[in-house]
Amino acid sequence: MPVKIWIVLCAYTITLFVVLLLIKRSANWRIRLLCAALGLMLISQSVTLMNLRDLWKLLPAADAVISMQLLIAVLALTAVHLLNRENRDRRATDNRLRIIE
Repeated sequence: MPVKIWIVLCAYTITLFVVLLLIKRSANWRIRLLCAALGLMLISQSVTLMNLRDLWKLLPAADAVISMQLLIAVLALTAVHLLNRENRDRRATDNRLRIIE
């Protein structure tokens, strides 16, 4: 296996480890959802990379990985939308508290 592939897979592994730490330590479930979506994206990208390089014969699973990537995109966009709504609500609450003071 070429060195370049090993470097990419090591980067995916390290990033996946960091994602797992973020999921464990984050206090907000919306941030956990976003981290989980990013972790799933890393796994699907590594499976796609290994399938393209013929390192891991997953030809029947190639369609499943594409569907999984679409699901991951939906999860990530949902998490971003929820975080945006939370941020907007927080700003509105801060403005109301300033008016009360």
